[in-house]
Amino acid sequence: MNLRVIRLLIAVACAWLASAALAASAPGVPEGWSDGFVYANGIRIHYYRAVPRPGKPVIVMVHGVTDNGLSWTTLTEELQASYDIYMLDARGHGLSDPFTDADTGDTLVKDVVGFMRAMSFDKPILMGHSMGAATVMRLGAEYPDLPRAVIMLDPLLGRLPAGVPGRPAGASAGGAAPARRPGSVSMFGTPETLVAQNNDSFEDLLAACGRQNRMWDPTDCQYWALSKKQYHGPYSAAQMQAMRGTMAIEDALARITAPALILKADAPPEVREANLRAASVMRNGKLVHVDGSGHNLHHDKRARTVELLTEFLGRLQTSG
Repeated sequence: MNLRVIRLLIAVACAWLASAALAASAPGVPEGWSDGFVYANGIRIHYYRAVPRPGKPVIVMVHGVTDNGLSWTTLTEELQASYDIYMLDARGHGLSDPFTDADTGDTLVKDVVGFMRAMSFDKPILMGHSMGAATVMRLGAEYPDLPRAVIMLDPLLGRLPAGVPGRPAGASAGGAAPARRPGSVSMFGTPETLVAQNNDSFEDLLAACGRQNRMWDPTDCQYWALSKKQYHGPYSAAQMQAMRGTMAIEDALARITAPALILKADAPPEVREANLRAASVMRNGKLVHVDGSGHNLHHDKRARTVELLTEFLGRLQTSG
């Protein structure tokens, strides 16, 4: 075996060991980023800030259920050269304070408003995914003078599905929940079920993400796994209803006056038509379906998502 082949084998082995080491431990904050806390709406809210860009337009990002602020990492890295980006840990998620039984369906919206005011932001761009998309949608409707624009990634546009407070996913009305597989994640459940998820190993969560999300960048799975270990969602029926109530959007789309963009997951023609009808009430916005994507479209089809966001944000800049 010649020296060149030996060096190549050593390089491959080193790369494999580095990858294995990365997979074995939770990821940290990306280089050049920072994090902090503010006190707003009665709790301590944790946030991440991408590479600082003072003077650039501010974007505030709000994630979905069971995620955290770092779930935006790969998308943010595509946008951070041109924007000053802040990524919140929603109440009950990441390092922010937990839900309380006094919370209501308006609480998460008021958390974001409180954060914006605590940071003295002047008309930031709001971007949310899933529950976060509903949060920024309602904020845009209820506080029309606060955002410069509202971007919603795969929000629920129809009626909120029924749910049973306090019951683990998969449980029958008359019995206990079935044994769960390590790495499986429920949004709602008994406190014992939710805490059991936090005890899953990082390796099990990472493997589950890889099985379920073949299109994702490995970095997305790293932060997905971290967010599941940090999720301390609703531990009572009242807290669950507060979180679910955030997604009761009612006529919010029709009341948004700021420029708005909805990116929806791929769907059959009849669902696309229904989505477009629902979005047609927007005064100054549009809806685009992202072909080939699922609910996490910014992970599934990041390049296309960035293309659509860049086009929208570019028009926003030129319009003043």
